[in-house]
Formats: sequence, structure tokens, C-alpha cells
Amino acid sequence: MDHSNLIFLHIPKAAGSTLHPVLERHTRKRSYRTITLPEQLEAFKCLPAHERHRIRLLKGHMPFGMHAFLKGGSRYITLLRHPAERVVSHYYYVKRQPNHYLHPHLARGMSLADFASAGLSGELDNGQVRLLSGHDQDIPCGACTPDLLEIAKRHIEQHFAVAGLTEQFDESLVLMAIELGWNWTPYYLNRNVTKDKPVAKQIDPVALKAIEQANPLDFELYDWASQRFQDQLARRQPEVDARIAQLNRANRLYRPWGGLVDTLKRNLKSRLAVRAGAAA
Repeated sequence: MDHSNLIFLHIPKAAGSTLHPVLERHTRKRSYRTITLPEQLEAFKCLPAHERHRIRLLKGHMPFGMHAFLKGGSRYITLLRHPAERVVSHYYYVKRQPNHYLHPHLARGMSLADFASAGLSGELDNGQVRLLSGHDQDIPCGACTPDLLEIAKRHIEQHFAVAGLTEQFDESLVLMAIELGWNWTPYYLNRNVTKDKPVAKQIDPVALKAIEQANPLDFELYDWASQRFQDQLARRQPEVDARIAQLNRANRLYRPWGGLVDTLKRNLKSRLAVRAGAAA
């Protein structure tokens, strides 16, 4: 391998939560860092060099470019999602999260179409192109330009071992294993899945039009990335097929007890939160 670090650029609402535990399972805890909030990203940048340089796996919600803060060569991975599916998932996720910064808008009865077109956040305005081109909320809604799309494509071509697809999660995962030289079989539980949401084919035409108008660059990027991914799969097809079979076997063995462990962890977390609240 021509790199010593792995960076997982987690695009929100693109199955990244399922991938995090897979990566953590094979990395020493002191050697990885997870970024979930902008302030955590800025704090990481400000760490002393010796602390940043021990990180071998950096993952989370962040724009492209964090390899500049690590020591040694870095390769990226990511998962893209169909833009309509991603915005719909985002809408229903925010709807059930009272603490989300966008929830007050939905609490007032905002429709999916209005949510997509109101310019509330860069996450809903070509959010995938933003992150992959090295930007986030620093560009106003409606101000993304076609050159950002070309930059995002160039970054994927030059720096990403795999830019996979949420819709082909298993194939994306095994292709990551192949391209990154993992000598272990990944397995996973589906996490943070948004329930009771329509798929793209069921979206109201008015809402779908609003999503398309707010995310034209993301639609172009997804089409391009999808074709690139299929080409990459085809070049590795025999090995992909073999690794998919291994993944399926590992998942059948892991999921029954893995789900039980997850349930126990959630129950313990809830009890601790109740105790903390009582103590306060």
C-alpha cells in the first residue's frame, strides 16, 4: 500500500454510520479519531503535531483536505448516495430529532419540498459536491458553481481508493477491502437507518423537482461516480464475487449476537443517562 493513513469522508445520510464500526474494529483506539461536529474538526487541526501524527484513521463529517494534517501518505474512502434519497432521508431524520439544528423548521410543519428549496443549510445544497471539493458551509446556498464539481471529480480520481455507493453498500465494502489490502473479512450491522420514508420513486413530483433544482451538481456527480464505480467493480469482478460470499457468511454469523450486544449497549446508555439526570 502507498499510504499509512486512511480517511473516511462521511457524507451525512449516506450509510456512513454502518461503516464506522467496521473501520474501528481493526484500528487501535488511540490511533483513530472521529469527527462529528465542526468544532471537533477545528479542534483537531489545532492539536500539537505529535498528537495529530499518531492518527492513522480519521473519519467523520469533514470536507476533503484533512490529509494535510496527518503524517505520511493518506488515502480516502467515501460513500455517495442518490441526491433525492439523501435529502429525503435527511428530512425524516431531522423530523425525529428534536435536538437537530434544523428541527424547529420541521416542527412548524415544513414540507419536504420547502425543506429542499428553502436554502436552510449547505447540507441540502449540493452537499456531496461541497464536501468532496473541500468545502462545507463556507459557500452560501445557491452559490455552488460547476468548477466545484470538476474539483470533486479530480479529488476522487487522485485521492480516493474507493468512492462507493450507499445503494451498493456490500459491493462498496468489499471493494474497499480489496483496494486497501485488508486481510480480514468485514462484517456489519445496519445502523442509524431512517425508517418510514418514501424511496425516490415514491417522492411527490413537486418535492423531487425542488430537490433537483437545489442539487444539480450532486446529481451530475452521482451519475459520474456511479459509472466510475461500476467500471472499478468490473475490473475486480471475480475477486469482488468471492469477497461478497465471505461477507455474507460473516454477516450471518455476526448479526444475531452483534444485534444483542447493540441492544445491551443502548439499554446501558439509557440507564446511565437516567441516573445522570437524577443526580443533577
